[in-house]
Amino acid sequence: MRGLTRFFPVLMWSVSILCPVLLKAQNSDAPKNVSNTYFLKNCTLVSQPGVINRGHSVIIRDGLIAETGPGVRQPFDAQVISCDSLYVYAGFIDPYSNTGITKPENKERPKAKDPGNPPSDVAGIMPDLNAATLFNPSDKSVEEMRSAGFGISHTLPHGLMLPGQSSIFLLGDGPADRMLVRTASAQNFQFEVSRGVYPSTIIGVMAKFRDLFKNASQGLAYEEKYKINPAGLPRPDQSRETKALYPVVSKSVPLYFLAQHTKDVHRAFAMKEELGFDMVLAEVRQGWHYADKIKAQNITTLLSLNIPEPEKKDSTAKTTDVSKEKESFEKKREESRQNYLTQASLFEKKGIRFAFSYKNVKTGDIHKNIRTLIKNGLSESYALAALTTHPATILGISSMAGTVEKGKIANLVITDKPIFDEKSRIKHVFVEGKKYDMASQSKKPEVTKEKADPISGTWSYTVETPETPQKGKIIISKSGEIYKVTVKDETNSATDYEGVDVSGKEKNKLSFYINTSLDGNVKVDFSLSFEDKLFTGSVNAGHLGSYEIKGEKVAKPEN
Repeated sequence: MRGLTRFFPVLMWSVSILCPVLLKAQNSDAPKNVSNTYFLKNCTLVSQPGVINRGHSVIIRDGLIAETGPGVRQPFDAQVISCDSLYVYAGFIDPYSNTGITKPENKERPKAKDPGNPPSDVAGIMPDLNAATLFNPSDKSVEEMRSAGFGISHTLPHGLMLPGQSSIFLLGDGPADRMLVRTASAQNFQFEVSRGVYPSTIIGVMAKFRDLFKNASQGLAYEEKYKINPAGLPRPDQSRETKALYPVVSKSVPLYFLAQHTKDVHRAFAMKEELGFDMVLAEVRQGWHYADKIKAQNITTLLSLNIPEPEKKDSTAKTTDVSKEKESFEKKREESRQNYLTQASLFEKKGIRFAFSYKNVKTGDIHKNIRTLIKNGLSESYALAALTTHPATILGISSMAGTVEKGKIANLVITDKPIFDEKSRIKHVFVEGKKYDMASQSKKPEVTKEKADPISGTWSYTVETPETPQKGKIIISKSGEIYKVTVKDETNSATDYEGVDVSGKEKNKLSFYINTSLDGNVKVDFSLSFEDKLFTGSVNAGHLGSYEIKGEKVAKPEN
C-alpha cells in the first residue's frame, strides 16, 4: 500500500485512472483487479471452420479463453463487449513470412578475395542465424499483420540461399522474448544467389546445398559416435553452419523450401528424394502440375497469396500489329494465371491440406486475394481452415491456437460481417488476451485540408475501469513534424508525456508514455487510434493493469 501511495503522485494523471481501482484491490473486502478479463456477449461464434454458433459468449481471462457457450455468465469484473451483430473467429496464423524482421538495406556486398570460396555471409549461407535474435514487435509489419487479423507468425530472416532458422511469435506489442512461442522451429532454403561469388547459379546452389547436407550428415554421425565412446577419437570440429543443419539431417525440424514456380517444385522434389529431408513447399504459385505427387507423398504445402495481376491490354493497338507468337504467349500467360486462381480449389478437391504463405503479398491485399480464390472455386470453410486450423497443425501448435476453445490462447478476430464478405471489417483483434481496436479499418470519409492532420486538437477521454469511468482531456499540438501531448485530469492537473509517436498510413495512430522510478519502474503506455472525430485505444500500466480508453474531439489545439 505504501508503494502505491509513492507511485501514484508521480504518475499524476494515472492517479485518477488507476488509484480508485487499485486502492480497492488492496482492501481485503474488495474484489481483485482483473482488468484483463473480457466478456464477449452474445456473438456469432465461428469456433472452427464449419462450426457456427449463434448467441454464444466468450470469457477471456489472463490471456486465455476461459469459457465459451450460450449460457455463460458474465463475470462481475469483466470488460463487456456487446457482440449482438458481430462475428468471432480464431486469430489467423501466418505460417511463412518475414513478419517482424526489418529488411536490410540494399548495401553493396563486401568483395570476396576468393569469389569461388567466399565467406558464408557473402554467399548467403546463414543457417545458424535465428529469427528469435532479429524479431522486433515494433516493426510496422507486425501491426499490419495484426490489423489483418493475425495473432501468430512463423517468421524467417531475410536472406539468400540459406537465410536462417525461423521461429514462431505472437504478434503482440510486448518484449520480443515475451512474444516468442517457439525458437528454431524450421530451417529455410531458397534459390536466391549472391552475384559474383559462388554459388551464383541455381545449379551451383543445389550443388552447394548437397555438399553442406552431406557434410552435416557425416558430422552428426561422428558426433553421435563420439558421445558413445570418445576414447581415441579427435574432438568433433564442425562449423556453425554445418551444425545448424543437424536438425534437418535428423528430421527434428523440416526444411521450408521456397518453390514459387513449376521448376522450383520439381527441383525441390529431386533434392528431397536424393537427400531425404522433411520438406514443406512454401510460397507455391505454380504447383498444380505436381498436385497428385504432393498428395501421394503427403507434402505440406503453403500456397502464395501473391496473385498475378491480369495483363493490361493496349486498347490503341490494332489486331494486325499483334503477331501470332505474341498472341500465343499472352494466351498461355492468361491460362497460367487462371490455373493459379483455381489452384487452391484444385488442392481442396484433391484433399490436400494447405495453408497460405505471406512472404511476397502486400498485407492490404490478403483478404481481397482470398476472396478472389473463393470466387474461383475455393470453399469459404477451407479458406478459413487455411487461415486457422491448417497452419496450427503444420506448425505443431494446434493445442494452443487455431480454434476458439477453452484453455487456448485468446487470439481472436471480431468482425462486423462474415469474414469473407466484401464489406466485412475487422473491429477488434485479441492477441493473448490483449485487445486491439481496428477503428482505422472502418470506411473513412474523403480527406480534406481540415482533416489532413487527424489527431491535433483537444480531445475528451473516458477510461473504462471496473469502477467509475475516469474522464479528462488530451491536448495534442504539432510544431513542424513534432507532436506534443498534454493530459489533464478532472482536477485540471496537467502532465506532458514522453515518447510521442505518430504512425499508420493515415497518420492516425498515436502512442506515448510516462516513466516513473517508483514502485518497480512502472511505465504507463497509451495507444490510440483516431477516426474522424473519435478515438479508441488502451492504457497499459504493467502490473497495475490495462484499461480501455475512448474519446472525441472537442476543440482545436490548445496552447
